[in-house]
Amino acid sequence: MPISVDFSRPPTAKERPKFESRLERLERPGQRAAIDRVYESIGGKLPPAGLTLRTGFSFRDGIADSNASDRKALPRELRPPATRLMSSRGATLRFVLTLLSLVQTARRPGAKARLVEFGFEVGGHRTARGWADLIVTDATNSNRGGVYLTARDKRARSVRNALIALAEAGLVDIPGALSERNRFEKFVLLDERGVDAVGEQQEYRVPSKAESIFTMPGGFVANGWLHVLEDSEIAILLMVACESGGWREPGLLVMDPKVRLQNYGIHRDVFSSARKTLDWFGLLRVEERNRHDDGRAENGEQQAHRLALVPGGFDKPALPTVVEALTGQLARR
Repeated sequence: MPISVDFSRPPTAKERPKFESRLERLERPGQRAAIDRVYESIGGKLPPAGLTLRTGFSFRDGIADSNASDRKALPRELRPPATRLMSSRGATLRFVLTLLSLVQTARRPGAKARLVEFGFEVGGHRTARGWADLIVTDATNSNRGGVYLTARDKRARSVRNALIALAEAGLVDIPGALSERNRFEKFVLLDERGVDAVGEQQEYRVPSKAESIFTMPGGFVANGWLHVLEDSEIAILLMVACESGGWREPGLLVMDPKVRLQNYGIHRDVFSSARKTLDWFGLLRVEERNRHDDGRAENGEQQAHRLALVPGGFDKPALPTVVEALTGQLARR
């Protein structure tokens, strides 16, 4: 019989500093305004279905590495874009998902992105939107030895770094020579599955219903979850929404650990940590089988988890929800 996951165990001594650091970062002044700025800069609403993604963004066909162990991450080049772009503090995954959201607020299915028509500069300024307005970072104004950098300057640098990473993954095309000053201004968004999967560079088009697609709830973007969650948490939500390679038992998705690793690029440690916090935040339902009270598998056997998104969870504002959940968990001893 399946049992519901019970995370009654408080955070361990090893987990506590990580959660404390995350809470401190989220509670900094201006965090809410920074998240609101992103959605305001998008300037439109997603279709009622939410954010639509092609399956290949999260799922990669075939066996990535037959000798791979679930104890460590696959090499980045063997993962699909969603997990290839993951990092502990970088903005690349969140930035590309925000770009896809921007396009889907303004373009119909089948239409090309044509980002240049949105009129964004890289940095932007007080009266003009920039790509730097579409990311949330910890950047603040600084003066070091008379060299003054604004938070916007630093976010613009993060945008350039993200674009370089996206170009390496085959998700954007950056024109011009490396030495050109403004080469990032007219980058082109490519198919989100990446050049390796598509076979050639193709400008991004809004997916149609005839393609292999999945959707994320609109609140994932509109209510700030995209910019509050960790990359690993986002990757797991995308996997559950995608469902490829899994199968359904009444109301729940069953995902074999081998598929999770080989096709989604999510190894055991990442999954074990992120599924717990997603449950705390009310975004993911998880059921396990043959587990001890402390979460260890009985007889050392790994059983496939039963998973489901909680759509109503995305209707809540992300920042106060996560702050409340982490505060509550850290108060437990």
